[in-house]
This record gives sequence, structure tokens and C-alpha cells, in this order.
Amino acid sequence: MHSALLAFAQTLLIEPRCPICDGPWDSPLPPTAPCSTCLDRLALQGLKGLLPLPWSALGPYAGPLRKLLLQVRQPRQGKALAALVQLLSERLPLPATAVLVPIPSWKRQRSNPLPQQIALGLGRPTAALLHRTRAGLSQHHLNKTQRQTNLIGAFQASPLNKQRALSSVWLVDDILTTGSTALAARQALEEAGHRVAGLICLGRTPARERRR
Repeated sequence: MHSALLAFAQTLLIEPRCPICDGPWDSPLPPTAPCSTCLDRLALQGLKGLLPLPWSALGPYAGPLRKLLLQVRQPRQGKALAALVQLLSERLPLPATAVLVPIPSWKRQRSNPLPQQIALGLGRPTAALLHRTRAGLSQHHLNKTQRQTNLIGAFQASPLNKQRALSSVWLVDDILTTGSTALAARQALEEAGHRVAGLICLGRTPARERRR
């Protein structure tokens, strides 16, 4: 009787749980990955596109994934974020020569930590080449034209006399919406002599929801 109880207790202790929903893990992927239910619910199939620049995303920034990405900005959601980044790495592999450059947040305080955390979690070389020249306005409530105007001169990249020019830079952000931020970041990097290959992110806003 005691041995049966001990075996049951051990099962409870070591039973893998989904890092996102904390439910029983039932996926053929490693136990650190999302369960099958979360994979389907969040539509984490991997997306790619070429406009407004080459990009790769884990899934559409809508519904359950949108809600989750807002939650993983909190420090206690580290396991969920790590699971998403691991899946991003597996489903959207980067070239061997890729160097990751996180896009810095527009906020001076309470800045968005996700781009830096995503870049570090992907396990590739990273370089802090981009710097905000000014805080700027939040992009959230701006339309496409206002976003582009708001970001004119918003970034500065490390000059070549301080940083060797990199030929395979991938920008990293949590969400890609109109692409105004990514384009402004790319312009600053290319003016400094670096070649930007594209952007990698967790969520891509569906076309119907992008602000015109």
C-alpha cells in the first residue's frame, strides 16, 4: 500500500506540465514545449512574409496568442515565454551567420522586455546596435501614416568605427504590425553599414487588423 502511494506521489511530482496552460503535457515535442491543446488554440504554426520587409513569426497576433503575449511581459511568465521562444527557434530556423539585434522600446521606464528576452532565448549571437534617439509616442493608437512620421529619426545605430559591420542582421521584436518600427530600425542600421536580412517575432498582426 505504501509503495503504491509513493509511486503515485512520484508520478505527480515528475509528470510534465504544459508551461503555458499548466495542463497535462501531451505533445510529441520536448516537455518544455507547449502541449498539443495550446499549439492548436494559439495557432503556433509559424508564419513568413516579405512585406514590408522579410519577416518570420510564430503565429497571428490575435485572439488567444495576443492575450498570452500581453501576459508574458510579466516576470512570473518566464516558462511560457521560454516555451514560445523555443518553438520559434525550432519552427523558424535562422541562418548560421545570423546576428540578432533587439529593437529597443520607445519607453524610458517600464520598457517592453520581450525583444531582448526573445533574442537571448534564441541562443544566437546578439548585438546591441540600436539606440533610441528619443522616447517618441506610443505607436498603439496611431494609424500607419502617423506611425511612420512618429519614427522619423527615432533610432541610431552603432557607427562602423566602433562596431564591425555585420552582414546578416535579424531584427527581433515581439509583434509586427504595420512594420513602421522595423523599417525605421533597418534604415538606421543600413545607414551605419550593416545589412538587415529581416525580422523575427512572436506575433504578426492579421492584415484586417492593421491600422491603415
